[in-house]
Amino acid sequence: MLRALLQEAGHEVVEAGDGQAAIEHLRRTAYDLLVTDVLLPQADGTEVIKAVRGVNGKISIIAISGGGRELPAVVALALTEALGAHRTLFKPFRDAELLAAVKELLPVASS
Repeated sequence: MLRALLQEAGHEVVEAGDGQAAIEHLRRTAYDLLVTDVLLPQADGTEVIKAVRGVNGKISIIAISGGGRELPAVVALALTEALGAHRTLFKPFRDAELLAAVKELLPVASS
């Protein structure tokens, strides 16, 4: 859903199937923006944020979470903020909220 929304808004999107795959992508290629859920298989969103901060300190980060049985969303998102997430969104969020955060964080393309 997020991929389709961002592509429809004109953004180039690379999607990873799990946290470890995201870390591998982020180590190979420099991206302008990372949108990550906190609860991911293989490596959670906090691990992804820590890994990307080690290789790309300039990347903007949006963390999203609806929480889980053992980790409420407010705690999960506070952790991501402590690790350097620029924006956090509680699930469910509106499309407009995500698009506004992306617009705010992405560098303006030169014309």
